[in-house]
Amino acid sequence: MSKVPQYAHVILPLAVNGYTYAVPAHLTVQVGSLVCVPLGKTKQHWGIVSALQPNAPQGVTCKEILQVAYPYPLVTPHQLQLWSWLAGYYCCSLGEVFKAAVPTLLQRDTFKPLQVLYVAITGQTRLAKTKQQKAILERYNQLAAKKALLTEPVEVPKLGLLSTPVLKSDLLEGQSVSAFQTLVKNGVLSCFSQESSRLQLADSSVDWPVLSQAQQTALQQINQCFEQKPMVLLHGVTASGKTEIYLQKIKEVVEQGGQVLYLVPEIALTAQLENRLARVLGSKMVAYHSQITDNKRAEIYLNLLQNKGIQVVLGTRSSVFLPFTHLQLVVIDEEHEPSYKQYEPAPRYHAKNAALMMAQMAGAKTLLGSATPSIESYYLAQKGVYAYVSLQERYHQAVLPHIEVIDRQDAFKKNRMKDMFSWYLLDKMRQTLQAGKQVILFQNRRGFSSYVECVACNYIPKCKHCDVSLTYHKKTDKLVCHYCGYSMPMPQTCPSCGAEKLKDRGFGTEKVIEALRNYFPDVKADRLDVDVTRLRTQFEGVIKRFACGETQILVGTQMVAKGLDFDNVGLVGILNADNMMNFPDFRAAERAFQLMVQVSGRAGRRQEQGWVVLQTTQPEHYIIPAVLNQQMEDFYRVELQERQDFMYPPFARIIEVQVRHKQLQLASAVIEKMANQVKKLPDVTVLGPGSALVGKVQTYFVKQFLLKIKGTGTQVRACLMQQMALLKKEVPSAQIIIDVDPL
Repeated sequence: MSKVPQYAHVILPLAVNGYTYAVPAHLTVQVGSLVCVPLGKTKQHWGIVSALQPNAPQGVTCKEILQVAYPYPLVTPHQLQLWSWLAGYYCCSLGEVFKAAVPTLLQRDTFKPLQVLYVAITGQTRLAKTKQQKAILERYNQLAAKKALLTEPVEVPKLGLLSTPVLKSDLLEGQSVSAFQTLVKNGVLSCFSQESSRLQLADSSVDWPVLSQAQQTALQQINQCFEQKPMVLLHGVTASGKTEIYLQKIKEVVEQGGQVLYLVPEIALTAQLENRLARVLGSKMVAYHSQITDNKRAEIYLNLLQNKGIQVVLGTRSSVFLPFTHLQLVVIDEEHEPSYKQYEPAPRYHAKNAALMMAQMAGAKTLLGSATPSIESYYLAQKGVYAYVSLQERYHQAVLPHIEVIDRQDAFKKNRMKDMFSWYLLDKMRQTLQAGKQVILFQNRRGFSSYVECVACNYIPKCKHCDVSLTYHKKTDKLVCHYCGYSMPMPQTCPSCGAEKLKDRGFGTEKVIEALRNYFPDVKADRLDVDVTRLRTQFEGVIKRFACGETQILVGTQMVAKGLDFDNVGLVGILNADNMMNFPDFRAAERAFQLMVQVSGRAGRRQEQGWVVLQTTQPEHYIIPAVLNQQMEDFYRVELQERQDFMYPPFARIIEVQVRHKQLQLASAVIEKMANQVKKLPDVTVLGPGSALVGKVQTYFVKQFLLKIKGTGTQVRACLMQQMALLKKEVPSAQIIIDVDPL
């Protein structure tokens, strides 16, 4: 009986949905298989089979699949289902999702398992003659004895001997290589390679944490809620011990043999959490983020796909793409964080939404946690979509910090400001440091100054590629663009009028550090921002120095507000709340409130009450009393009313459409065409088109419009995708970006 002809739809890692190929009779192809296919006249690509069908598309001549990479599917049906949803909801191609979802080495079939050289003894020890040879055998016995305590002897390949192999690299440490080679040549030792893991999987060494009464009550409520709803929002104040509750839920799942995805918004948060989880979970847990090697990413992926032992993944947003086979629980920590949103490149997905959908498809439960839930999550909890559990008591009954508001404008008038510090803040810093406590200073702007300005003619240096002013970085004595990275030396005279009076305006974390040297010359301070922690090791170094008391003051951007836990912080200073509250965005108030509450929560996280000094020129702004008195419900009520009045999420869906082009006229023409088509649709409000807030980025002019949509927006997304395809053909050089649910 001849084989029925098959055709496979193959997703390629390109900005397309894929193509159909014929399956040759000698190949076995499954849905999810990684296959090599021809593309064009000379190119070949690896792609994922998303569907099989008996017939070719009408009128299409299909090329044949060339090769199948693995005897098993590389992508599961649940993954393909999630890919399809992501592509449809976030207005991108399946190829763009594939490129983001599968580790690079697996996409190209270039992953090679790690081969490690082992040495085993054959029993012919009498052939060891020299002192050096006998020293090697003695070291072998020492290493084998240690290993035998943990593992059973294994059969040595080719020899069939039961032995306890040891690593060749360990055996040769401090030993004679020539003596070792002689032992191998004479058959005393046998060398062989064996596949090994690149993952540093630890053994669990401590017990699970013991919950307080308040935590136990919250956990019981969560379990009760999960019986009714699959999604629970845990609203716990800062330092209430949400992490310990997560760990208890994870323990339950692990003991049942299930898998857990523990999502955190940034790599920065994985350092402390990874250590805590490793101590209780050992080899059952791995961390997954962009700063682990490509080989490790591929190995974690395959371990989960083949169910080889990993049960808990602590990961950032890309971990939603992993092939869980027994997923039972998803934990989304700091669920309000904008870092869960992917901006560039496509797919521009929100990991929280992707994780919720993934959990739903797998039949898993989702636990979202935050001290400052997002407006949307709080609203969904009010409406009963999420179950809601409140934990308003700090761990071990620690007291919430005392917050003192300082009017910067009034302090300036009364000459009670020194640089960026009020007299009050400086006094509190001195008292805190003298008491042996530490200080965190929060300034949500990096660099030395916001910009420089000529005192004579008011000239402000701008980026030659972007429509923004350059930020001064004193360490390098350069002006830097935070959009494209362009930099130039700090000019000695004004490029416009030649005057020698360039003055820096505003201040960033670098300037704060310099000012501290004047007031506290004997105190060690560190910075925590993107400029000094581009590598994870650099970040961990800053955190380690502060955690062990080597540094007494930590100056940082929003990084210092994100879930870090220090025992000895007595004071938090918010140097300028205004630059957060006055940002031109409908989410500005929400973000400012969240950041101020979160960073305030770093103070006094144990028995002693901490202090927060909040400096602002707008003490009457409704955010300030909400932060001051922890009146979250009042804040949410005001925000929700404004969102409803002006039709913003959660009362409408938002889609932002941008067109970028090096020619202003073409950018304007393309954006006008797209806007005109969408305006014809019902239940859509179009704001624009016009120039973006930053009208030029990396030599490209940026035009945009914003859509407010009632309902699901399915028709709108379909229209946008259709228009994007048509206009890309008309103007191939235009960059068209559709951002669904922008942040």
